[in-house]
Amino acid sequence: MTAWKRLDSTSQVTWGLLAFAVATGCSDPQASTYHVFEPVLVATTRVEFSGNIALLADERTACVSEFYEKRIRCVDPDGSIVGVFGREGEGPGEFTGVSSLVGGMDGTVGVVDYRADRFSVFEPTGALVTAFQIPGAVLIPKPTGRFGGTVSMVGTLSSAARETRQPAGSGYIAFEIDLASGEVLNEEESPPANVETECEQVYEGFPNPIGGWVLIACRGLLIFVSADGEATVVRSPAYFDELPSEREVARWAEELGVLARRPRGPAVRPERLEAYRNSPKFYHMAGQTGLFDATGRLWIATQRDHNEFSYLDVFSARGGAFIGSVKVRDHMKGFDLVGSTLVVLVERVAGPDDSGVVPDNAINWYELGELGLH
Repeated sequence: MTAWKRLDSTSQVTWGLLAFAVATGCSDPQASTYHVFEPVLVATTRVEFSGNIALLADERTACVSEFYEKRIRCVDPDGSIVGVFGREGEGPGEFTGVSSLVGGMDGTVGVVDYRADRFSVFEPTGALVTAFQIPGAVLIPKPTGRFGGTVSMVGTLSSAARETRQPAGSGYIAFEIDLASGEVLNEEESPPANVETECEQVYEGFPNPIGGWVLIACRGLLIFVSADGEATVVRSPAYFDELPSEREVARWAEELGVLARRPRGPAVRPERLEAYRNSPKFYHMAGQTGLFDATGRLWIATQRDHNEFSYLDVFSARGGAFIGSVKVRDHMKGFDLVGSTLVVLVERVAGPDDSGVVPDNAINWYELGELGLH
């Protein structure tokens, strides 16, 4: 079942997928039309090498993690530094492996250190507010939304923990932790996806704020499981099979090289690189779970195009009706949004022929107020 709807809007309406296919030489097997919304770019802030992004409650402060330096840098749209903090280590305010950032409702920023199984809360200037341990049975947990007195996260159960669960679900678990005590208040495992799809595997799973879960499978498929267990399968009409560009192949080879240089890291085998080059890209960005905005719309960071432009698909939380795609500049590495502000962490190169040049990293700031998403 594919659910989608068209919207009346004063925003520009394009033959999104068809135009994109013509421009890139790709063909659209679904031959659909859909809305592509282009928000107003209001600022660009250059940042150092980075991996995660969180927009804070004031909508003018964004924090990014600097992967190699194990630290956090918070900036405003003008490029002014609000704070730089953290270093490699296991002590308070130190990090061994940052995997997620999330904004707090009071203007703080939360940091998930997946290697230390720790969640830390900081003022954007770098002052440590609190820190506590995350359950060790959850692998690479990610916050599911902004936090207040509690923080909600979702992660994959370890193999040992999964064996103790009866009946077995989809392998994802959501839990809520009290910031004051570090106590786990409640937890919920994802339901099994008892639907027929062309995908054998679910790649991401996270709770739906109106109840139930959303599961991301392959080839643009999302599974909306209601609180009573009824499942609806939705395919993004913007999805089509697309091979990675040579620039994306080079990025992936670099990531494999980083893994290979670690102790006991996997060897970089040429056949793995060729398999990646000749296989359609995943629909969603790995490691970036869906994000629900304040009005209940679900935003998914996709891998469509992903070079000079990138796209976020937007769905209704209730039933998964497709609203449209939001087109942003450059190669997207992460995003966050608060109110009418969208920030996108991007990688940029100076031109199409300079793939050997070290790319710039930047935060692109967008205004969504007049976008017309409904």
